[in-house]
Amino acid sequence: MTKKEFKEFVRDQTYTGWNGHRIRINAFFFDWKTGSTADNKYFGGYKFRVSANAKLMSKKDLFELLYKLVNNIVVEVPWFVTYRFAATDEQRFKIPLSL
Repeated sequence: MTKKEFKEFVRDQTYTGWNGHRIRINAFFFDWKTGSTADNKYFGGYKFRVSANAKLMSKKDLFELLYKLVNNIVVEVPWFVTYRFAATDEQRFKIPLSL
């Protein structure tokens, strides 16, 4: 999958907040899927999420990190990046209102 094709399936979200200083967190979500399991339990959500403070990592670099993680390119996730992965369909997650 090329980066251009990959970008079409990625959802980006920006969270802003305040903890004494203005905070802006960029997040990318990938692989939305809905359906039901073999025992008729509904599932729906994303499989991958990466997020980081905008001061520590640019949106472009965060997108590159997600692309490498999804395509199994060996990469070490920096300590300031939050990474979430759903191993099964029942563990898929929706976009949170806050991080």
